[in-house]
Amino acid sequence: MQKAIVDPTKLFTVLISQLTTGARLQLGLDPNPLTGKRTPNLAAAALTIGILETLLFKTAGNLNKAEDKLLAEAVKELKTELNKTR
Repeated sequence: MQKAIVDPTKLFTVLISQLTTGARLQLGLDPNPLTGKRTPNLAAAALTIGILETLLFKTAGNLNKAEDKLLAEAVKELKTELNKTR
């Protein structure tokens, strides 16, 4: 088995951060970095949040404390924001 090019723990954190950032843009919480405008897309946000939630359930028991906390808090925050917009 070959050694990973990048530490998987770091990659997991980057993955969660990228998905969270995307969901925040899709919710209209943050402005689009290209246009400076907030352009909500709630269907896309719901899909991204669903992906994060699936990761939370499918990785249960396999994450370290920091990873689990990062993912659980991201899902909780984003679901709360999505519910505010509906």
